[in-house]
Amino acid sequence: MIPEAEPLQILPSTDPYTLCLALVGDLDHEVGDEVLDRARKALRGCEGVRSLRLNCRELEMADSTGLSVLLQLRRDAHEAGIRFHLDDTRPVLERLLRITGTHDYLTCASAACLPPEAEAAIETGEGESGS
Repeated sequence: MIPEAEPLQILPSTDPYTLCLALVGDLDHEVGDEVLDRARKALRGCEGVRSLRLNCRELEMADSTGLSVLLQLRRDAHEAGIRFHLDDTRPVLERLLRITGTHDYLTCASAACLPPEAEAAIETGEGESGS
């Protein structure tokens, strides 16, 4: 029997101020509390973190509990002044987020979720095309 992968894994990051986590398998009522607890513990263990990136490439399914976990992590990050990002979302997660009306909130369609360099470019006017 092949052992199941941990539902939340810490990934390497090239930025010391970014915590990268991977969601693996199903994010549902069976693992939701564990994932939330482990993500919160990882955030507390990383001093100076400015950005939380959740890689969803290996996320197979999320139910209402999984969605609740994502929403809570987004709230926790916002309250701590940490940018929140969902990366590599698959169609099944995209569909859930769109059906529930949480897509823009969780996928950072707002400027509050931009990476620091993009936010700085907007503030200084860099990257804008001339009119």
